[in-house]
Amino acid sequence: MSTNLTLTMTDDRRNLPRRPIKGYAMAVFSTGPVSTKIARVELVDASWTGIGVKTADPVDLGVSVSLTPEDAMWPRQTGVVVRCERVEDGTYHLGLLSRQAKAAVA
Repeated sequence: MSTNLTLTMTDDRRNLPRRPIKGYAMAVFSTGPVSTKIARVELVDASWTGIGVKTADPVDLGVSVSLTPEDAMWPRQTGVVVRCERVEDGTYHLGLLSRQAKAAVA
């Protein structure tokens, strides 16, 4: 069984409305106090509970992330990776649940 999934628009499971956003951000992915990775990500969409981004490499679910946009459209965001699916162009679409939304659900 292949672990590489390809996401198409018909596969989208999210229920909350999203608005498309454009731009880029620097993302700091961390799994602990000393294990971090920095990557430039493309901003795809946003909802009340999180942000969708595209990145060149897969990221494990549950990894903490801090996003700093390249322009001043919104302040730094923090959250956790809740989706990571390969898309048709070979990149990965990440679903990031914002810390604020996660706290409201808990």
